[in-house]
Amino acid sequence: MYKKMISSNAMQITLAKKQQGVALAISLLLLVAMTIIGVSTLTGTRLNEQVTSNAQQKAITFEAAESAISTVWDAEEMMDAVEQFPSTPYHNPIAIERQDLYQQLSADYDQKYGGNTIVDVAAEVSIQYCGESVLPQGSNLSADESKLQMVGLLFDINGEAVVDNTKSRSNHLQRGVLVRPKSGRTGNCVIRER
Repeated sequence: MYKKMISSNAMQITLAKKQQGVALAISLLLLVAMTIIGVSTLTGTRLNEQVTSNAQQKAITFEAAESAISTVWDAEEMMDAVEQFPSTPYHNPIAIERQDLYQQLSADYDQKYGGNTIVDVAAEVSIQYCGESVLPQGSNLSADESKLQMVGLLFDINGEAVVDNTKSRSNHLQRGVLVRPKSGRTGNCVIRER
């Protein structure tokens, strides 16, 4: 019996010696697993931050492009554009860039915090005369072709906005119509490829 007890104690001592390194190995494995989980969480958070930032910048350029269009979206602005074109009936004019509005639009859309510009937005707008369109039946002032005829003058107004130092860009195009007397002028609008 004493012999059995000694062999049992010896076995326990041998098992204890073998188990001393296992606790360290398990602790190291748990530490590595927790480190991997922590790093992947930080990476996911950074990715979500970038997605949110890109969505915010895209929203800023969208609103700036639409606002640029609305600054010139009235009959007076469009008729001023027509007045700048030559008076010859057929001429296919180029778009009129509103350079006078560039500085104002860009300054208006910048995002500022504490007097510093944190998001620098550049915006521009142009007006393109597209030609005349026949109005639907009953729109002429007179049925007599020798008298004054009314047509729809077609315009494309293009607003573009960019957030500097990013790839965020919006380019919006809206078509407008003004009812005016027929002049015979042709336009030069190009349908943009998407």
